[in-house]
Amino acid sequence: MGFAVEEREHAVVIGAGIAGLTAAAALADVFERVTVLERDALGEAPGFRPGVPQSRHLHSLMGAGQRALDALLPGFTERLYGAGAVPLRTPYDHLWLSPAGWCHRFAPSHTVPSATRELVEYVVRTSVAEIDGVGFRDRTETVGFAGDAERVTGVRVRARDGGQVDEISADLVVNASGRGPGGRGWLRALGLAEPEVERTDSRPGYSSRLYEMPEGFADEWRIISIQPGEGQPLRGGALVPVEGGRWLVSLYGYLDDHPPVDAEGFLEFARSLRHPVLHDVVRDAVPAGPVHGFRHMANERYRYEDLPAWPDGLLLVGDAVCAVNPVYAQGMSMAAMTAVTLRRLLGEGAGCRAMQKEIAAGNERAWQVATGADLAYLADAGDAGSRDAGEYMRRLMELALVDAEVNRTFFDVMMMLAEPDALASPELAARVARGPARPPADPAC
Repeated sequence: MGFAVEEREHAVVIGAGIAGLTAAAALADVFERVTVLERDALGEAPGFRPGVPQSRHLHSLMGAGQRALDALLPGFTERLYGAGAVPLRTPYDHLWLSPAGWCHRFAPSHTVPSATRELVEYVVRTSVAEIDGVGFRDRTETVGFAGDAERVTGVRVRARDGGQVDEISADLVVNASGRGPGGRGWLRALGLAEPEVERTDSRPGYSSRLYEMPEGFADEWRIISIQPGEGQPLRGGALVPVEGGRWLVSLYGYLDDHPPVDAEGFLEFARSLRHPVLHDVVRDAVPAGPVHGFRHMANERYRYEDLPAWPDGLLLVGDAVCAVNPVYAQGMSMAAMTAVTLRRLLGEGAGCRAMQKEIAAGNERAWQVATGADLAYLADAGDAGSRDAGEYMRRLMELALVDAEVNRTFFDVMMMLAEPDALASPELAARVARGPARPPADPAC
């Protein structure tokens, strides 16, 4: 069942994170009014919100996510650069120690903006706020859906500081409230069956800190990435430039081997990585804030699309339906790409059940990437098929480090601009079988 014209008067979005904001932009093409509800206070400048606890850590906007945001919000990239984002040329600007060794310095194949999550969200929000018909209600807590298991007719809300519960009527409600359990409880209250839940948890953790970039600093690289590998299989870290002349340094570890949140422990963890370059760069840099930790990083998805019945008037997007380990930097791009899909489906007159199924299908690639990587930390040798796949990817990575053409294909997939099967084409498989024609770059680079 699709939406009739008279049913496109008002849409409500729960959550003003990237998933909710991009959904609102998509809905504004179809609905006369769109109201975004947010529990936190929305400030007049970029800043931390309790509802986005992971925002203090490294975030990357993949090429496909950048394209999706530009499609939803024309001029977004220019606005982000105007607000201070730093262009990063992949892989040219990268000092990258992969599990298979150091990457040679190739000509740029992609350029993406680097900024804090707070700045990206702020630019998205201010862009969405300029769309006719879109309004915001912050400090507003959603406490449930109105309607029943056949049709959701709105939401029940109250002011964050308490007070009476009010009902907001809507022709469509989009829940983008994130990982929290609230949305699942609202669905149970409607009488919906419990969905199948999939969870893969390699027990990772982040610690991050901002540093002032030294005055006059210049080097051939802009970003350092030291991944787990031989000699240090559980720990990694990265340094990226962000707005305001700062570096954001994020360290991570798997299987509960988490980086500390005290200053001395943070630097010692950086020293323990496979190469000292990241530690040596920030050792004498001036901190621009405290160390922040984040631990809730499991891959979780709820298979609502497989339930025997789904109410009209309701959609779930973002982490409310599929959350992946943020180490792989897919979340913001997944949200924006989902919104582009939502806009298309609404234009085609699709019903909520069909849209929920397609949203789930669109999350599959990111889910496979994240869980496939995390399972490597959890499993033993596995079956022969898994071992063969792991060996192929190891040899592919070795080739991508030294072959510019293979490197570009690899980053096309990592940037979500190409499907993963591009890495298994017959031509590429033959090149992988032959192996690299030269060794990885010199570790002293």
